[in-house]
Amino acid sequence: MKTYTIASAIIKYKDKYLIGKRAANKKFYPNIWELISGFIEEKEPAEETILREIKEETKVKAKLIKTADPYIIKVTNERWIIIPFLLEAKDNSFKLNKKDHSELKWVSLDELSKINELKEDIKQLKIRGLLKWN
Repeated sequence: MKTYTIASAIIKYKDKYLIGKRAANKKFYPNIWELISGFIEEKEPAEETILREIKEETKVKAKLIKTADPYIIKVTNERWIIIPFLLEAKDNSFKLNKKDHSELKWVSLDELSKINELKEDIKQLKIRGLLKWN
């Protein structure tokens, strides 16, 4: 089993959350909806990773609000250690980086909860208090 560690962002603007559909040429899980995330580089703090990834992948201007304990998702022969962060976007603008995503969009909490690829993430983020339903 291979183990990977990533930082993952729940980017919120008002009552919407930013998600991206991974580009078709991505090594891991192409054409799958995801939260904005990225591999933590050697000796790079996860907080710096997530801010770098957001800038590279979306150009969204956001500030870090909260973090939570990591969680693990196992898929076939892979184990993903995910360090989650909640960020608040300054506005709803973004710039698509086609190298990373074929699509970016803002979705409501209800829409977010219906995306199959994100069900385990959503469950873990609710447990950790980073996503809350009214």
